[in-house]
Amino acid sequence: MPTLTDQAEFTSNEIYEIQQTDAEEGAGVGASYSGIGLSNWPHQQLANRTAFLKQRQDQNIASISALQAFEAGFLGLLAPNGYLKIPLNDAVKGPLICIAQWGTYAPVGAVAVNGPTSYAITWPIVFPNACLWALATVLDTRDVAAGYGADDYGVSTLALTQTQGNFYVNANGADGFQWLAIGY
Repeated sequence: MPTLTDQAEFTSNEIYEIQQTDAEEGAGVGASYSGIGLSNWPHQQLANRTAFLKQRQDQNIASISALQAFEAGFLGLLAPNGYLKIPLNDAVKGPLICIAQWGTYAPVGAVAVNGPTSYAITWPIVFPNACLWALATVLDTRDVAAGYGADDYGVSTLALTQTQGNFYVNANGADGFQWLAIGY
């Protein structure tokens, strides 16, 4: 049984309507419409359009799968000591996962931080390759509540590893400090 061979092409508003006065014409040598005949022409147009739409649907499914895989790369923990993993394509290193981590160092007690002192913070998760940068700021709710500033306080970053950061805190009697670290 002969069949029509579809080609992925879209022609809008151009499906031929067989008229009452049209002669019945099937496929054959010398038949109209490239040899498929007038009676087969609308079927060919619909087959072509269907092939085109199927091809587009397959592309859309592949794109959706790629987007779902990309979205799955975003992981995190929105907690006081948390993290966010962000997939990116680095201009030099290629595809990798950027990690932003944050937290608060504030032990329980009347005076949490006495400095100048070095404090080691263990990251919520290990940076697989390196911690590139970290920053910290002093927390002092007592001075803020009393109307005093914290301009005599400071925090410096001493050392960063994949598992922890060391911060030098100059803040006698502060409540602690908050930190932010970025790596991959």
